[in-house]
Amino acid sequence: CRRHSHRAVVLSQAMAQIKLKWNKEEFDITIEEGSSVEVFKTQVWTLTSVPVERQKYIGFPGGILKDSDDLMAKVKKLKPGTKITMMGTPEGKELKAPEEKTVFEEDLSPEEKARILKEKKVEIPPAGIKNLGNTCYMNATLQCLHHVPDLKQAIQGYQPPAPEARDIDSVLTAQLRTVNSQLTSTTDSIVPMQFVMALRQRFPRFAEMQNGGYMQQDADECLRGLLTSLSGTLKGSSEASNRVDELFGYRLKSSLKCLECDEEPPQESEELSRVVICHLGTQTEPVSHITQGVQLSLKEHIEKNSPVLGRNAQYEKTSALESLPPYLIVQFARFGYKGANEWAGTSAGKVKLTRKCAFTHTFDIFDCASDDLKKKLSVGRLKKKEKEDAELERMKKALDKSSTDDVEMKPAEDAEAAAVGVEELDTGYYQLVGIISHKGRTADGGHYVGWTLHKKADGKDLKDDMWVLFDDDDVSFVSWKDMTGMSTDLCGGKADTQIAYINIYKKVTVTADAGQALGASSEDKDVKMENASGY
Repeated sequence: CRRHSHRAVVLSQAMAQIKLKWNKEEFDITIEEGSSVEVFKTQVWTLTSVPVERQKYIGFPGGILKDSDDLMAKVKKLKPGTKITMMGTPEGKELKAPEEKTVFEEDLSPEEKARILKEKKVEIPPAGIKNLGNTCYMNATLQCLHHVPDLKQAIQGYQPPAPEARDIDSVLTAQLRTVNSQLTSTTDSIVPMQFVMALRQRFPRFAEMQNGGYMQQDADECLRGLLTSLSGTLKGSSEASNRVDELFGYRLKSSLKCLECDEEPPQESEELSRVVICHLGTQTEPVSHITQGVQLSLKEHIEKNSPVLGRNAQYEKTSALESLPPYLIVQFARFGYKGANEWAGTSAGKVKLTRKCAFTHTFDIFDCASDDLKKKLSVGRLKKKEKEDAELERMKKALDKSSTDDVEMKPAEDAEAAAVGVEELDTGYYQLVGIISHKGRTADGGHYVGWTLHKKADGKDLKDDMWVLFDDDDVSFVSWKDMTGMSTDLCGGKADTQIAYINIYKKVTVTADAGQALGASSEDKDVKMENASGY
């Protein structure tokens, strides 16, 4: 047998030669008189490693070559130059089943898909929530609460009591824990039917129907209702506290002064609240900024009986925050009640105030604090200023040095804080982390969506804060400038666009050595700014 090109010829009466083609190779094979098909196939096997049972031949006269055929008779019938083609897979080259079973994306469950994407660090929007009939108010509220890490952790750690001891609040909390788990473990939209049923059982108002369907409800009422239920089920750090008030509660100090009698002493009181109101003023005296609106809500005039005058008199109630919560909820007083007007032909109902009230991604509550709290905040604000000045100085030195040497820039936050004797100082500053907004002209209609902070701008790869927009089961990424731009401005001013209704802020603190004197070197390692994003 030789591997070179020749025509198929009969060499003698006792032998013949054929040209065999297999894949890209060609072989000249000599066949002796009397050779059987089996011997021929064995010859080919030694050349190609293709087992006899796998060899298939094309080109022999009479069709497929059979083991019972007269091989020499077929070879003699070949025309000069004819090539015989052999097909077959050699030993060791067989197709093998993959070591791991191939799984297609459409065959993955939402949970499996979320796990794989998380492992591969693929940036995808979080899971949405299906609208179950005018439940956008609930969906937006759930998404914002789900993205408060401390509350989510408390809910996930909740252990319901024994069945005989369970009430509707424990059932609602357990269902909320399930919702949180589903939102965390999937990329698909969830359908929280059991939670909705528990919510409507706990708060029958949310089960009201009109024209055969469920009515639109108020997201603020949903938020306050959920916090009330959770305050009875989520235990705090002590027996007398609960986790909701530890996260959202603040002490409000009030003074009630009679404006018509200087002899009547002011009445001092203190109460625990969870929501700060931002009034929007009047048409003649509108509020233009959130700080102004919150300050306006802390001062009100009321009429009540005066024990000194023995009649009704005008009083002024002045309030101030005595403490700051880790998370501050600010509700814009967007909805008011308007009485029926027979002349105009309008019925009574809630109306929406769409006037603009500016806010940014930070909020300074200092001017709304009590005098005692302001003294404490001043310490933290000074420490924060010292740290920022030290950071600017450090960067300046690093830049000056980098002009001659290669210097790696590292943020001051990377500095290792002292492990012992560190205390957190309040500053009065808050970082915006969640928004519930409403589109429409009435509280009984329109549409709610939720917004949560995803990533803070770093000035390098990310130039603007990145947020997540939760429009029921439609979830997308959006930048801060697009939330406060021309087409959409959550600050208000346009009736038929989304306008912020509830803002959720996270407290910004600084850390310092316990007892460190103000004005001490802020370059010490024990001073750092807490990351306010929390997401």
